[in-house]
Amino acid sequence: MVVPRRGYVLDLHNHTHHSDDGAMSPLDLLLAAARQGIDCVGVTDHDTVRGGLEAARLSAADPKLPRVIPGQEVLTRQGELIGLYLVEDIPSGLTLDQAAAAIRAQGGVVYLPHPYDSMRHATLRRGALERAADLADIVEVENGRSLCRRNDRLSRQLAVRHGKVLGAGSDAHYPGESGRAVLEVERSTAPDDLPAGLAAGPPAPDVVLAHLCDPSRGRAPDAHDRLLAWWFLA
Repeated sequence: MVVPRRGYVLDLHNHTHHSDDGAMSPLDLLLAAARQGIDCVGVTDHDTVRGGLEAARLSAADPKLPRVIPGQEVLTRQGELIGLYLVEDIPSGLTLDQAAAAIRAQGGVVYLPHPYDSMRHATLRRGALERAADLADIVEVENGRSLCRRNDRLSRQLAVRHGKVLGAGSDAHYPGESGRAVLEVERSTAPDDLPAGLAAGPPAPDVVLAHLCDPSRGRAPDAHDRLLAWWFLA
């Protein structure tokens, strides 16, 4: 079921077969996202940006496909951290601070995925969460593969506590997982200037109303799913 959407829909965390556990080619991912009405996808394979760069080339050549933010899910010494808007691979085995610095050295955005999902072996260690949230630009507060709603609530609390932008991603590895968790912003502008907007800081008058949609739950977002997010789009 596809939930009707009115705004600009972003799905910031997805995988292709460039991840060891991914089953989709970059084109498969884009086609699956297009079927779900997604306007822009983050392609964030484990340990490489190759899938994101390939998807970006495909998107640039076909305007019917979703826009692409190339990224990478980086395995740090403390667990996973995502870089968005990357152009080259970031090595694994760095500390959180080193990985965040390497992401920003490319002009990228630091995205903290599934902070409280303890079912994943690579989720950040609990003792590192506050530091990771402090380093992050965006905290993922809805993940399409999360099995526990409590994890999402804790992630929202973490984001609010640190004053961070709220993010969402399907974490899709297979076509049927695309669109499970997305962010819909009520402004139909492509996120080309997101890094610059984040660096400028949160202008209080420009708070954007957004909500999270999860088609797998078979319903439109209710009051529990609505939230205010600082999302800076030029």
